[in-house]
Order: sequence, then structure tokens, then C-alpha cells
Amino acid sequence: MSTRSLDPAKRSRWMDWKPRVPILADSAESEPTKPSKPGSVGFEGATFAESPEIEAEPDPAELARASAVLHRTGVRVMQLEGVTTIGVWSDLDGPDVRAALRAFGSNRLPVRYLDGVGVPMRYKLRRVKGEPVPMNMLSEMERQPSDPWNVRDRMLKEMGWRSKRAGQPGRIRAATMQHGAKKDDSR
Repeated sequence: MSTRSLDPAKRSRWMDWKPRVPILADSAESEPTKPSKPGSVGFEGATFAESPEIEAEPDPAELARASAVLHRTGVRVMQLEGVTTIGVWSDLDGPDVRAALRAFGSNRLPVRYLDGVGVPMRYKLRRVKGEPVPMNMLSEMERQPSDPWNVRDRMLKEMGWRSKRAGQPGRIRAATMQHGAKKDDSR
């Protein structure tokens, strides 16, 4: 390392610099600032950032209920292409599943249908009652991510499908799927 010489001839010109005029005016000599116009509307000045929403601890009973819904419907947490993704069976998706995901804070994660294209076979082992919907119906559901169960229910109703239990998904038979395929061919 080299040390700088203290020789005044070699010192930097900035070290000896002094301003020609005072940079700050003497505050005692200056006039006070003028007040803003009376009746001016709006806020002038810095704006504040939005404060983050404070969330209360989830209710243990609500978490237990949500866990039961997710277990009953066979929901899975998957890693697809390095992204944590929620896997849901197309015939079991609905507002109750989405509310259960919200209870755990998983509603911000992407949702994919386990019976859809691009989901690895290791996630397709089904241990819940019911059967996935036909692929044409699944495609329509994926086009309406805000409420795909309404699309599913509307299409099943058009096909003449009736649930054995009101409010619960029913069994889709081969005849129902053939009927749906005939409707698609006629369009």
C-alpha cells in the first residue's frame, strides 16, 4: 500500500476548497415560509405506504374442519417444475375445498387438477370416492379458474347427470361420458 504524501504541492485541490458564497443561508435572517393557500384540497407531501394486513391466528376448530375437507377430497401438495402446487380432483373441487385451502393460506398457490394433463402419475393415485370428470369437461373447468365447479355442474346437468346424494359428486358412468362425447361431436 502506498501512503499519500502530506506535501501541500501534491495535495488534492478538493482538500483546500472553500465555497465562495455560504451554502446555507443564515436562518435568523431569512423570512418564514408562507402557509399554504387557505382552502387547498388534498394532501401535499410524502405519501405513506399501505400497512400490511394483520392476520389473527387461525382458529384451531376451523383448521381441523379444513383439514378434514382436504383429507376427504384427496387434495395434495405437489412440486411441479419447482413450484409448490395444490392438486385437486376435478369432480371434488368446490367452494368448500377452496375455503379449506384459504384457512391454511394455500389459496395463493397455483391449483392443478390431479386428473389433468401434465400431472405426474405418482400424484394420480386416487383414494377417495368418485370419478374424475371427462376430459372435455376438465378443459372447460380449467378455462374458468375462478369457479370451475359451476362449469362442471352446469355441463353435468346438460348431460342429464344426477347425483345420488344432493350436494355431493356422483358417479360418472361410461354411458354418461359417451353422451357427453356425442354432444361435443355435434357442435
